[in-house]
Amino acid sequence: MRVGFIPNMGKENIISVLQEAKRICDKCGIEVWLPEDLNEFNLPKLLNVPDEHVLPRPEIFKRLDIAFSFGGDGTLIHLARQIYMHDVPICGINLGELGFLNQIELADMEDRITKIANGDYRVENRIHLAAEIRTAEGAKKLTPIINEVVITHEKPGRMARINLAINEGYTQMYPADGLIVACSTGSTGYNLSAGGPIMAPDNHSIIVTPIAPHLLQSVSLVLKESARIDLTMPKRQEKLHICIDGTFDYEFTSDDTLHIEASALYSRYVRFYEQKFFATLFRKLSARRDELL
Repeated sequence: MRVGFIPNMGKENIISVLQEAKRICDKCGIEVWLPEDLNEFNLPKLLNVPDEHVLPRPEIFKRLDIAFSFGGDGTLIHLARQIYMHDVPICGINLGELGFLNQIELADMEDRITKIANGDYRVENRIHLAAEIRTAEGAKKLTPIINEVVITHEKPGRMARINLAINEGYTQMYPADGLIVACSTGSTGYNLSAGGPIMAPDNHSIIVTPIAPHLLQSVSLVLKESARIDLTMPKRQEKLHICIDGTFDYEFTSDDTLHIEASALYSRYVRFYEQKFFATLFRKLSARRDELL
């Protein structure tokens, strides 16, 4: 089995964590591969990874059976965006605070990696979303949406007016702080904070949740995976802001349409049989709540 180590090098004690993970992989007969861009941290030498196992992205992704993400949910989402088209499952090793998407805690690393070596795991397929801005001149594809896309006024704190159409049929206009369109992966993110539903990972629905709506339109919509969503605005709105996964920003105008639908390809994740999604989720939420009190 070939696994790739894809770490967030800004995490505390990341070198010692990687060295321990490499030791476990060696013990289990798992080959470790590294992206070439990690040469600047001298990782191949520190982890004793041979030169032929160090390749540039995306070439390395074509060689892997599993990619290990070392970091928080943000690290895993960034990796998912790079790797989904190569059909490689991701296994998250949690070095963050909550780590909803990560399946391995440091205390369980040896047990979990041993399970992977023995084939004692499954692979979960999750949808993510694809979006494009359609203009009179053509369509501009946006970066893949792993969590959610958020549409707001171009000036923070002002009300946005957003027209929603589903499957080419006009639904309604939302006067609100904004609108969230999310898949199951993003259901535990901004969507949850805005009062939207939590969806199990294998639920391939699409969620539409308004942010602080100004009328009695606070309910979320849960749509089929096949749904096609078109967002526009009345002429007086002029411009709206788009943010994908809290990282990528775009704008569109009252002459444009933001089109969103499920991607044709799934993101794939390693899961362990004994782990239960909702039990793990509420345990982590409760721990975080207690920590903040």
